[in-house]
Amino acid sequence: MDSKSNWRMAAIVVIAAFLILLTYILRSVLLPVLIALLFAYLLDPVIDRLERWRLNRSLAILILAVVVLIVVGTLGGFLALQAQQEMVAFYKKLPDYLNRIQTDFVPWVETTLNITLPHTMEEFAGELRTNLLNIDPASLRPVTTFASKLSSSTLALISSILGLIIIPVFLFYFLRDWDKIMTQVLALIPLKQRDYVLTKAAKIDEIVGAFIRGQLTVAITLGILYSSGLVIIGLDLAVVIGMLAGIGFIIPYLGTVLGIIAATVMALVQFGIAWQVLGAWAVFGVVQLFEGTILTPKIMGEKVGLSPVAVIFSLMVGAKLMGVVGMLIAVPAAAVLNVFINEALARYRQSDLMKERELNSDKTE
Repeated sequence: MDSKSNWRMAAIVVIAAFLILLTYILRSVLLPVLIALLFAYLLDPVIDRLERWRLNRSLAILILAVVVLIVVGTLGGFLALQAQQEMVAFYKKLPDYLNRIQTDFVPWVETTLNITLPHTMEEFAGELRTNLLNIDPASLRPVTTFASKLSSSTLALISSILGLIIIPVFLFYFLRDWDKIMTQVLALIPLKQRDYVLTKAAKIDEIVGAFIRGQLTVAITLGILYSSGLVIIGLDLAVVIGMLAGIGFIIPYLGTVLGIIAATVMALVQFGIAWQVLGAWAVFGVVQLFEGTILTPKIMGEKVGLSPVAVIFSLMVGAKLMGVVGMLIAVPAAAVLNVFINEALARYRQSDLMKERELNSDKTE
């Protein structure tokens, strides 16, 4: 690898690092723009197809928006109705669940952990009142700190809601002018590097597209399978727990863990220590086995190219840097980074330094 290539690679790394840092600093402002860009990237092929039917691009965007609203509204309405029915049934059975906790679980916890717990709501309220009166004022500092953080979080939530309102506006203009934007971006790339950039862009497009479409498809499928399995074993809130676990799969591993915990707690409260607890575990175990061996390999294959350890590490980094949003984009971002890491390693293996080391190693042997 000559010095010119070294400088070019170094310049790319520096520019990429600067852009990532700038994005992180301005993340709250740029987030609606980035979300709109992501959806524009996903929906542009659909708009291009509609244009082939001799539709005006703006009209095609409007038609797509109406279709999406109808589909999402219909499915969302059905799921909301089902969830409402389950929540009403759960509310009616709530006194029975509380009674089961007091008669079955409280004695078991007392015996197992050798502690004393309140057996009635009156006892619980009395102990709570006594404990509140005996609280040291100094110990309330974390509470006041939390309250101030909650206040700032509320303002952040309002800002996020306003951002969500702006996203459709950005999305319309990005979709309408997508081809122009891509042409202008391409014009900024020198002719000598254009083929290289287009090749890498095609690879990244393949990875990111496969991941996003695959995750959405797998998440919806898992939600249906989880819900169906939990309904079969007679679990209350089966559809709510199943669909939330499926949607949570968009962030790898998160939905499964939360779903297992929620289903286990619900089974214990509803049935006690019975076969339904094992049934809930079996539902998640069988569905996860199906997802790992058949569903995900069939839909996404090996295009993302990340090991489970790399996925978990990228999720931890994403959560640390940008919270939930960081977890959402962590895996595709890591997959894109992996493309450049693999290329850098390949260039290093072909470099004069590596060849010199191999030559010296052969001489030593």
